[in-house]
Amino acid sequence: MTLRREDDRDECQTATRALLAAPFVDAGDPVYALIRRHERELARAFQTTFGYQLVIGSTAARISGPPTAGGLHRPLRIRPQSVSGRCRPVDAWPALSDRGCVLLLLTLAALERGTSQTVIAELARNVELAGAGADPVIIVDFRARAERVAFADGLDLLCAWGVLRHTAGAHESYARREQDEGEALLTVDRRRLAMLLRDPVSALAATSVEDLTDDAAHHSPTPEGENRARAEELVRRLTEDPALVLDDLDAETRSYFLGQRARIEDAVATATGDVVERRAEGSALIVEDRSLTDIAFPSNATVKQVALLLCDVLASNVVLSAEALLDAVHTLVRRHGQHWDRDPADPVEVRALAEAATALLLDCDLASREPHGALRARPLIARFRSPTVTTSTPRAA
Repeated sequence: MTLRREDDRDECQTATRALLAAPFVDAGDPVYALIRRHERELARAFQTTFGYQLVIGSTAARISGPPTAGGLHRPLRIRPQSVSGRCRPVDAWPALSDRGCVLLLLTLAALERGTSQTVIAELARNVELAGAGADPVIIVDFRARAERVAFADGLDLLCAWGVLRHTAGAHESYARREQDEGEALLTVDRRRLAMLLRDPVSALAATSVEDLTDDAAHHSPTPEGENRARAEELVRRLTEDPALVLDDLDAETRSYFLGQRARIEDAVATATGDVVERRAEGSALIVEDRSLTDIAFPSNATVKQVALLLCDVLASNVVLSAEALLDAVHTLVRRHGQHWDRDPADPVEVRALAEAATALLLDCDLASREPHGALRARPLIARFRSPTVTTSTPRAA
């Protein structure tokens, strides 16, 4: 391979990782120039490998396509306003609530029908109108502070994506005051707004989540088309989910994957420049710099340390009942509580820590929920068995 071809490959991999890692790559980002330079090759690779569409505008670039089943359950994280908040891991940022998601969709509908600039109170009225025009009707009442806060969270998200920009004023006032008192002026990037939906016509006709995620129309109703759709789905799951586990696949998809495993793994490794680890239970994309993960695990955070130590307990037992899980966390707190600032004699603290660690294990696909609050180990948990525990000692006075 010539040096020029190596450079092109490295640039394409850098561009691919950037597009996979964020909703938009801004035109001011140096990676945007790489996307422009390799536009044709990237568009072809995303379409044929992932089933994604590459869209490049004058202000940003973006890929869009159907999510994985696991991706549907991952929350949208809202970037904090404070500098200290933005320095925290992304998974520690507040999540957009279910109501916030509804209001976000209504906001997008209102922005689509509006102009390039809007006062926030006027936008709120248009959101109410969008809800009234929905079928069935969605009642929006911004007299309630909780409703305004959920609306403001959606605006924060759109601002982080660059779809909206604060031109004057501050939208925080709208969440704190009565309706119509917030006069912040917002400028709409209509190009980015248009890029948010992959297929606006299908989105308008959708009546369920299944309609929105159905990708059948993009493939021919032939065995070749079905296999292509299956291959693209497997590539997306290997890239976007913590792991591609064989037991999670239906019989037909599993048989196809085992027959095409080397080709699918190689396609993902070539596109991203990262290593695909193969195990008897399945395959996983290992990204050393964590640029493609939305949950940094393990790390020094207390909950993540507890979850890491629980991995060994859970892997050894396969299934832990709710009581056994609580006992295991209590034992860990008794052993390491002084470093975590937790009191093993406080059942409320122990239970809260157990619940937070359990949620993390579920989010990382390291465990699955069983009846009556029990946890079952997932294959990926084997990567975190027998962790090395090091503790720091206070300096002598």
